[in-house]
Amino acid sequence: MNRTIQVAFCGASVAIQIVLLLLTNFFPNATLALPALAGVMLMVIVMEIGKRWSWAVFGVSAILSFFLVSDKKVVLLYGLFLGYYPTLKAGIERAVRSQVLGWILKLLTFNAAVGLYFVLIVFVLQIPISGIFSLAFLPAALLVGANALFVIYDLLLSGLVIQYWNRLHPHISRLTAGKK
Repeated sequence: MNRTIQVAFCGASVAIQIVLLLLTNFFPNATLALPALAGVMLMVIVMEIGKRWSWAVFGVSAILSFFLVSDKKVVLLYGLFLGYYPTLKAGIERAVRSQVLGWILKLLTFNAAVGLYFVLIVFVLQIPISGIFSLAFLPAALLVGANALFVIYDLLLSGLVIQYWNRLHPHISRLTAGKK
């Protein structure tokens, strides 16, 4: 694949990611789903072009989303985890042969991102969470539930990779190679 096609492919991916993040203004109930879907776009970049390009696309889309998306909680969700996780997942699964160690690394990354998210929400954006955590057991229950959803998300990403590779990759690779 030549450089022009790579740049165009990445530019189109950034544009789609920004549109998905901007859609959270119109669909406020989708503040988790749309950033996650935007992050899924990076899986395609990883498979078609490579991890280095995927990190660059994430960086550009994260910076643009900071300036263009009005809901900063969405920007934080995307920037702290949902945006880069598909690229990180690919790296962990290629580098770490042990599934147990891979899951430990993934869960540690997720929990660190959740912790940082709440710190930034409270101290930077100054959004009070005292009403959310009025019961003593609620933070632990939310964290357990979030970890369960993360495992499901990770498994769904793996399934999407397989479906993409089997169904769309042959067509995309023909387009990017310039063949008809």
